[in-house]
Amino acid sequence: MHVLLVGLGNMGMKYLAKLEELEELPVLCDIDPYKNVKKYPFYCHFGEVKEEVKRAIVVVDPQHHVEIAKEFLRRGVPVLLEKPPARRSEEFREIWEDPNLEISEIELYSFPVKNFPKDVEVEEILIERLNKGRGYINPFWDLAWHDLYILQYLLGDVDVSSTREGDVWEMEGKAGGVPFRLRVAWEHRGDVVRRWLLKTSRGDMVMDFLREEILFDGERKRKKEGDKLREMVSDFLSGRRREGSTLRALRNLELLETLS
Repeated sequence: MHVLLVGLGNMGMKYLAKLEELEELPVLCDIDPYKNVKKYPFYCHFGEVKEEVKRAIVVVDPQHHVEIAKEFLRRGVPVLLEKPPARRSEEFREIWEDPNLEISEIELYSFPVKNFPKDVEVEEILIERLNKGRGYINPFWDLAWHDLYILQYLLGDVDVSSTREGDVWEMEGKAGGVPFRLRVAWEHRGDVVRRWLLKTSRGDMVMDFLREEILFDGERKRKKEGDKLREMVSDFLSGRRREGSTLRALRNLELLETLS
């Protein structure tokens, strides 16, 4: 049986590389026939796939995510949707409770999240995610999305009190009652930055998602090896679930809609 990969853009090709590393036999689908990777079965429409599919990974424009996911969920095929899983929460509500659906949350596989100290009280957070590239919708949907699901995962429900747009987009609010300030940018002119600066009951902490390290209690702990995307794909293929991914995605969508 095959793993179907729908979408062969930049992120889709990264997923394909991981499927190859994991020695899976993918079936590929993309509306652009010139993206045909000759050694694998290829289709221009997901409805044309003839091979038996055991799992599907969908990495296309978010406006098509639900339409494609619904077809395979209807057949009982587990689906991994890249973020954001839809453009509107109303549309996502059609599928979010399906037990075979998971949403990409790659940063939950990062060293800082997996090694976040559970015995500290967080008092305040400054989050920066400043990138060189661009995404589909805007910097909140593309970049802040990651930090919003991490905030939910580590601290609790997120409430936003204010936002500002500019070269750097800013958001302020609380997560589980903890104040945070979030700064994100596309096509940033300075260095790429992906980090959290936290004030805690035991002193300052830095969670650096770019360097995959935590600085806390006078120690620098760093990930020595590993691959977040490969680990997430491997978990999905083996049936190891991240419980709550669809609910966190729904809450993200509802929150971001209020900011549009």
